[in-house]
Amino acid sequence: MNYEEKDYSLTHVTCLRGVHIRIPTSVIPGQTVTMICSYDLEGDPLYTVKWYKGRSEFFRYVPKELPHTRVFPYPGINVDVSQSNSNQVVLRDVQMDIAGKYRCEVSADAPSFHTDMVSSYMHVVQCKIKFILSL
Repeated sequence: MNYEEKDYSLTHVTCLRGVHIRIPTSVIPGQTVTMICSYDLEGDPLYTVKWYKGRSEFFRYVPKELPHTRVFPYPGINVDVSQSNSNQVVLRDVQMDIAGKYRCEVSADAPSFHTDMVSSYMHVVQCKIKFILSL
């Protein structure tokens, strides 16, 4: 038998990589919080960025849709749409009940549709300050 040699090497491979999430570990009630999701699409176009609190999606960015942003109701989460985009979501007036696990899911567009998800926790803590008066 005579086997023909063929080159099966991949000439151009791209993938989604380097997905990182940056969320403050602890915040005080009433603060504004910026959550950042960074990623490298390696040349692929962005399909969507989704943000979740627990298992519930509360914010989505899709560059091919108008408007690009969409907010899904979640009790206690107040998204500042004017400050939120493909790399960050801004929450105004955070309260104790929105502490927990947050996830960022990034998907590349065709042809790869690679998807990656990262998560982190945010704690909302009540600080008690004791003043000492000296007379």
